Amino acid sequence: MRIEKTFLVREVSNRVKDSNYWYLVDFRGVTVSEIAQLRAELSGEGAYFHVVKNAILRKVGEDLKWPSFVQWLEGQTAIVYGGDNPSGVIKLLLRFAKDKEKLNAKGGCVEGQLYDVMALDALSKLPDLATLRAMFLSLLWTPYRQCLHIMQGIPQSFLTLLKAYEKGAVSQNNFSGQVREILSP
Repeated sequence: MRIEKTFLVREVSNRVKDSNYWYLVDFRGVTVSEIAQLRAELSGEGAYFHVVKNAILRKVGEDLKWPSFVQWLEGQTAIVYGGDNPSGVIKLLLRFAKDKEKLNAKGGCVEGQLYDVMALDALSKLPDLATLRAMFLSLLWTPYRQCLHIMQGIPQSFLTLLKAYEKGAVSQNNFSGQVREILSP
């Protein structure tokens, strides 16, 4: 391999090796200004868009021991990688492709697992990482909140009954029956 190609392979490998995902897109028909716009949007997610020759990508994949993705190395190819939000980045890419009707996703890899276009579409429908974390924490706290609500309910009901008794709204005979009702499971 020529020195220039070796340098390119090493350069691309160094850039993508730390990313836990990458996506390949066909950018045929996309103008330079549209690519600049896409790069600006991707930078908001901490992601990068680079046009790379298919032969270089093939060699990078071999060097980094990526799963086989050669079926996607046809036509003009760009790689998108980086950032901490793979679902947010693919959501952005697919939205851009839909709006411009030019960019086409080929496939990608997240955490070592290959995804075709249909799977990437499903991934794009997932909430972002921060939302998933919040949903998970909410799920963990739900039993504690329910338990606390139940534990607060008995004293609150008893206090309401005492106030009603004090005001004369509940008779003494009725009071003892209501106390048993509050304390029974």
